[in-house]
Amino acid sequence: PMTFTISFDGEQVGDPVEVAPRSDGVPRPYLPLYTTFPRPGLYDIDATYQDTALNSQVQVHLAADVAQPLVGTVLPPASTPTLGQSFDVDPICTRAPQCPFHEVDLTTALGTGKPVVVLLATPAYCQTAACGPILDLLVEEAGGRDDLIVIHAEVYKNPKAVADLSQADLAPLPATYEMFWEPSLFVTDAANTIVARGDIVVDRGEMAQMLALAV
Repeated sequence: PMTFTISFDGEQVGDPVEVAPRSDGVPRPYLPLYTTFPRPGLYDIDATYQDTALNSQVQVHLAADVAQPLVGTVLPPASTPTLGQSFDVDPICTRAPQCPFHEVDLTTALGTGKPVVVLLATPAYCQTAACGPILDLLVEEAGGRDDLIVIHAEVYKNPKAVADLSQADLAPLPATYEMFWEPSLFVTDAANTIVARGDIVVDRGEMAQMLALAV
């Protein structure tokens, strides 16, 4: 566990926060620090690990100025490839074997009265090497459940048609959401309001907690 302090213009904001590491089922341990910033601006995040001082900075914006879907907002519709409709995404799933989350597209899923879980991830082309393990965890945690609609959306539209991924077009969902990183997990309630979002890495325990918020 590590203790984090948050400061703004050299003054500490709130009390220090102790965070326990997570690593169950993912390739890299991480420490999820949850906090609410009082106002926009540049914040310092400090901690100490084995006598080594660690520092990072976070630029905080007003929610209205953030393009990507945020917790507390309704998940926007977007086309996600299914077995019956690829939306020109090829392949629709780079997991081997293919995951079971391509039965219904997101636009159809919204408004059904069921919570929706969407994972933006590309196991074969992931820049962080976390997409495959997180998709595997989602198959373990949510595969076969009928109280949720679970959707996997790939990042790239045509990865096999280009010599370099930087030349690949984005698939419809990341293009619509203006998301340029992966993986990202969205969990909504029955009204399709986002109740949890996890970016870059989500372990087994944190994923279970997120999915529990949906129902």
